[in-house]
Amino acid sequence: MADTTVPEAAGPAPRQRAGYIDWMRGLAVLIMILGHVVDSWTVLGPVRQTDGYYYLLILTGMGAPMFLWLAGLALPLAGHARVRRGATPSEASRLLQRRGWQIFGLALLFRLQAYLFSHGASLIGLFKVDILNVMGLSLVAAAWLWGRNHHPRGRVVWAAAATVAILVLTPLMRVWEWPGLLPGPLEWYLRPTPTRTTFTLLPWSAFVTAGLVVGEIVAATPPAARGMRFHLAVLGVGVTMTGIAYALSFQPTPLPGSQFWTTSSAFFGIRLGVLIGTFGLLYLALRPDGLWARHTWPRGWSPIALLGRSSLFIYWVHVELVYGVFSKPLHQAMSLPQALASCAAFTLLMLAIAMLKTRYWDRASLMSDA
Repeated sequence: MADTTVPEAAGPAPRQRAGYIDWMRGLAVLIMILGHVVDSWTVLGPVRQTDGYYYLLILTGMGAPMFLWLAGLALPLAGHARVRRGATPSEASRLLQRRGWQIFGLALLFRLQAYLFSHGASLIGLFKVDILNVMGLSLVAAAWLWGRNHHPRGRVVWAAAATVAILVLTPLMRVWEWPGLLPGPLEWYLRPTPTRTTFTLLPWSAFVTAGLVVGEIVAATPPAARGMRFHLAVLGVGVTMTGIAYALSFQPTPLPGSQFWTTSSAFFGIRLGVLIGTFGLLYLALRPDGLWARHTWPRGWSPIALLGRSSLFIYWVHVELVYGVFSKPLHQAMSLPQALASCAAFTLLMLAIAMLKTRYWDRASLMSDA
């Protein structure tokens, strides 16, 4: 949802790269809308205990990791573009940190909006930690880390080390006592608290630093080498990582407090492998000489890519429409098939809003992802 614009560089490759990254963000938008509509509008009861609903939860659980990973991946691409335009790495890092603080500020503004429009909301809800809070702070930290080292190999090593450190600290943070001594709004960023956190910095910020690793590798690779062979290798890495992480998920972990669905490094590895593999696969599917590019949307226009370029705006608008007072009669009132059909119609509404936003608002808006 962050500004994951892929800047232009010499040669034709960056424009195509922007296309498939926007496509991947568009997929994340579709997954996000699906997850929120089904969660809010499906009736409580046995339907939520079915295998179909369970697998739907697994699918929709990939939306947030995809947004965070793509935000981290885009950061070095934007940083390298600023350096090519004459900025020093330190200057580029500061500009990228500023964008992270802007997103964090939008997160606080979003909580204020939720407070004003939600009946019975409390002031303490203004401090609730959600994905924009985590994304903003994670991007600030990742941009700072990127600017500390001016060599691609060093950046990759440090970003990978930060990812591993976050994964190690995550289960420990759940069992340590000292975070409980912190003021509540600070503790909520470190570990979950019922009704106060939807996301926490640990482990979710690890998706941003993991994206930084891949983004720096992509940015440091010459444009002529970022073709089919490169992305086949990326796909292979993703598939291999997913398989290894899945196998490791059956092994005991030495870290206390580790739970598969919340703090497990193996679960993180499975999702990261899927993201990396999807990244490579989308390039192969959407490359300029592929069948999809030749036989689908005219002049390169794609509704999914448009949703991707408007992801932050769509997030902002749709959450209030799905969970807020505007749709209150629909809350927990539908069967699963009805919720899925409503999701399709709601997605078309979001696409229409994205088209209007792109036409009339993008040039001046902080919520523009394009």
